[in-house]
Amino acid sequence: MLNEAINFEKECIFVAVPKTGSTSVRSQLRYRGGACLIPNPHLSIIQIRDSLYTCFLINSLGQNSTFPSREVPADAEIRVRAKQVFESFFKFAAVRNPWARAVSLYSRREGVRLSDRMSFQDFCVDHCYASDTCRHPTLHRNQLDWLTDENGISLMDYIYKLEEFEAAVGDIARMTDQRIRLSASSENVNPSSLSSAYRDLYTPEARNLIARRFERDIDYFGYCF
Repeated sequence: MLNEAINFEKECIFVAVPKTGSTSVRSQLRYRGGACLIPNPHLSIIQIRDSLYTCFLINSLGQNSTFPSREVPADAEIRVRAKQVFESFFKFAAVRNPWARAVSLYSRREGVRLSDRMSFQDFCVDHCYASDTCRHPTLHRNQLDWLTDENGISLMDYIYKLEEFEAAVGDIARMTDQRIRLSASSENVNPSSLSSAYRDLYTPEARNLIARRFERDIDYFGYCF
């Protein structure tokens, strides 16, 4: 298996932006058993796209059992297959209100834990990237950076807001002719996180810091404090 982002049976790619409720979706879509070629659960759509060729190449190596070698795919065929899979699979992801998401990153129990080491105000001052506290940071500036190509153009078929997950479940089922049927369950919920009441943590300065830093997400997805 290449990565848990890709489900070949359901023909879909789920880009797991950190702290957007991705665990709930990943747990419903991932294959059971077998190691991932790339275990990082938070690959961007570009990384997934470019890894498909490598995955198919590895799977084709050492598989020759005939003479002449007619059954082994040529490199051009491998590249065509990778391109076809990427273009045909249903690609979707979730995003989240940047102010609430910053609180969730600050409160996280895994990765780099900061809530017991610094104040939320100090966290906002130093919070430069959208995955600063992850085990596998990508140095993306915005959530959109997981979902767009080298020119900033979205490669996704569907992006939903975490705040509208229940409605998204129906949209995804309808758009995939019921191939992808998710339940609107919540997993990996931190009971100590204050993200549901995130506004209470913000000073005017911290609020403006997040607004400036994640302006692209806020404008693109229409979020407000």
